[in-house]
Amino acid sequence: MKDKDMQLPRLIGICGNPRSGKSEAQRILKEQYGVQPVDDGFALRHFAVRHLGLSWEDVQTQEGKARYTDILGGTWQNREILGELGNKLEGMFGEHIMPFMATRGLPAEGSFSFGSVRKLQGEFFRAQGGVVIEISNPLAPPSPYDFDWYSREAVNFTIENDALARGLPAEEARLDLAAKIHELALRMVESS
Repeated sequence: MKDKDMQLPRLIGICGNPRSGKSEAQRILKEQYGVQPVDDGFALRHFAVRHLGLSWEDVQTQEGKARYTDILGGTWQNREILGELGNKLEGMFGEHIMPFMATRGLPAEGSFSFGSVRKLQGEFFRAQGGVVIEISNPLAPPSPYDFDWYSREAVNFTIENDALARGLPAEEARLDLAAKIHELALRMVESS
């Protein structure tokens, strides 16, 4: 299934509920097709680590984001800290500020994936000639936070990441997701 010579779109936005498999999809895209993952939430993570005392684990892993942190007498879930920081930036510059910052300075050549596409940000990637892939997973319910919402109208393709829900072991579930990504990659190449 490896084909790093396959010409995938330059910008690939990935959306889905938390724990749906977006990060795993990014890893597979890198391994199989050479698509470089971009941390489109890096500015938020960096701020939270440098200025609020969170650890990189607190801002990068699902387990860390689920933890709580006390800041000046208030208790915040780490996911909420990141989301509210993003909301503040979006309130100031508009909803496309995160993908705008993430795409600045990218090399002219190559394909790049962005695994935290939220709200109307998919429109940004599509306006730049990119595609938006939704990772849907029956084991990943919608987030209670408004900042995790994403517009399905901007989605070009949906991958049903349902292997764990069907009872497959983790290794087989990853192979199942890789096969679905390969099928989608072929469709993307054919439609370009």
